[in-house]
Amino acid sequence: MAKEIQVPVDDAAYDALAEEAERAGVTVQELAGRVLTHDAARRRFMSAAGHYIAAWGPAFDEAFGTAAAGGAAA
Repeated sequence: MAKEIQVPVDDAAYDALAEEAERAGVTVQELAGRVLTHDAARRRFMSAAGHYIAAWGPAFDEAFGTAAAGGAAA
């Protein structure tokens, strides 16, 4: 079930959302919900990735080497 929240934003942020919402053919509220949902999903993903790196990073480095400054394995 969807929840509703009220979030104060400054005029510039609202205007930017309104312009983007108009281009996308949605309401400002719908676009704001999409933005918040996307950001929450990204934060969950990044948190999980951090846990994965902490748990498996050393084994990966041992098997494949660490990345050099240029991005290639050492």
